[in-house]
Amino acid sequence: MEQKLSVIMAADVAGYSRLMELDEKGTLAALMAHRRELWDVEVAAHHGRIVKLIGDGMLVEFRAVEDAVLCAVEIQRGMRSRNAGIRPDRRMEFRIGINIGDMLFEDGDVYGDGVNVAARIEGLAKPGGVSVSSSVYDTLGGRLGIRFEDTGAQALKNIGRPVHIYNVFIDDAGSGPAVLMAPPSQEVRENPPVKSGRTLLHVSRFANLSGNPDREYFAAGITQDVVAALSRFSGLNVIVRAPRVEPQHHAAACYSLEGSVRRVGDRVRVNANLTNATGEHIWAEKYDFDLIDMFDVQDELSRSIPAALNVKIEEAERYRVLAEPLKGSSAYDFYLRGRHIEKSLKPDEIRLAKEMFLAAIDADPAYARGYLGLAWLEIRKLKWNERVDMEATLASAFASASKALELSPYDADIHWALGVVHLWRGEADRAIGCYERGRELAPNNCDLLAEYCDALGYLGLLEDAIRIGELALRLNPSRPDWYFWNIAASKYLSGQYSEALALLEKMAELGSAYRLLAATYAQLGRLEEARRAAAELLKLNPEFSIERYSSRTPYRDKALLARYVEGLRLAELPE
Repeated sequence: MEQKLSVIMAADVAGYSRLMELDEKGTLAALMAHRRELWDVEVAAHHGRIVKLIGDGMLVEFRAVEDAVLCAVEIQRGMRSRNAGIRPDRRMEFRIGINIGDMLFEDGDVYGDGVNVAARIEGLAKPGGVSVSSSVYDTLGGRLGIRFEDTGAQALKNIGRPVHIYNVFIDDAGSGPAVLMAPPSQEVRENPPVKSGRTLLHVSRFANLSGNPDREYFAAGITQDVVAALSRFSGLNVIVRAPRVEPQHHAAACYSLEGSVRRVGDRVRVNANLTNATGEHIWAEKYDFDLIDMFDVQDELSRSIPAALNVKIEEAERYRVLAEPLKGSSAYDFYLRGRHIEKSLKPDEIRLAKEMFLAAIDADPAYARGYLGLAWLEIRKLKWNERVDMEATLASAFASASKALELSPYDADIHWALGVVHLWRGEADRAIGCYERGRELAPNNCDLLAEYCDALGYLGLLEDAIRIGELALRLNPSRPDWYFWNIAASKYLSGQYSEALALLEKMAELGSAYRLLAATYAQLGRLEEARRAAAELLKLNPEFSIERYSSRTPYRDKALLARYVEGLRLAELPE
């Protein structure tokens, strides 16, 4: 059985039974013609895949939300043209619903909560119309030049939670297609504008060391892919030749990436080397491949190198800023200082982190990440099971993250933070929409992927959680402890207690993860070790209680919460 998150389109014909009763042969012929001449063409043009035909209906899978919505709009426009001149009672009109959710493929069939929700949304769509879930609406982020009608939260048959639904306004075909408003260009430019509050990264074209000029295209292609992927990280100004550093930019915040490609026969070796402004080596790596498919090699490198660089540059920037005097710091510097200490469990350091984020806002009120830092401080109170007013804490986090989004709508980290807020509010569809939007903007952001692993675990999508968490772990050369924790949580919830323990044992500092360690030891029958882990947790968080934890955490499947609580009780943590 294969399970994955997908953009799902469900469609069927409104009044199909009535049309069949009027003219069975003509209706079938018309349906086949519409599918062949319109549906198949538009689905292929928008990178979709028809996964199931059900009489007059179908399920279609897409790689991106934009593709699904644009495809639906073009199909409905096409149907308007095809229905022109046909008597109203004989017109064939489709209803279309779109959702982001899980699809399970088994024995040639498709199942899943995401499929069920898409089908129910389609049932609420108007004939000739398109309706989408809040996860789709939020993921779009206003990037399509079309309007939506907010219909509010709807109760769907056999779905245990209300789903917020939006209807798409579809203009006539003559008014032109919807315009895709993409994030900043991913094209490699020789001299892009340098934005304040970002680190400069100079990328030299990868050298071709293969001894064959005909293979220059391969090195150039890798450079292009890496630069395009790097440009999707919000904190970087990526340029492909020596930068003209403006006076307001600190020269120390400039890094250089150099690389080489050596291809001999069916083997490829790629070297990458990152240095700072003084020539100090920050990071270096070599990648060896069997060249079975050149595009697979380029795809792997376009994920691995940018992910590693983003991690190592941020680490280097934090150490650089901390080594400098606080006086005269920029908004960016204040933010980095706050980020350095925000993960602490010590109240004094949390207060200092907040001061740094407020100082960032004071230094530059238009710098979005100061507000993002404030949002994360609120979110972490919930994650650490502190004694706080949950509703007020979530409201404060949402307000700060929303302000950040207003200032910087293409920052993936902001969409990620909003995803966490929606998750803890119990708004699963909106949470997934925000995380997916973040992934679209920065698909190789390791921390975002690792945090998405945590969210998917709460939502019961355990296989997806483990897969995405392991991807984050593979891409991040620093391998932070909390990555292991998030993957271990889904292993625990899957009943894979030994595998969960193996991951937790890789953590250098467990911190709040002592909670999961205690439950894991308990489920394995190692009760003495479980009690010791529980004691360590209570040293860090003396006010921890099972009741507060279980009443707050956003588990969608209460059976999974019960499994976790069972372990906590066996470890004798306080009720």
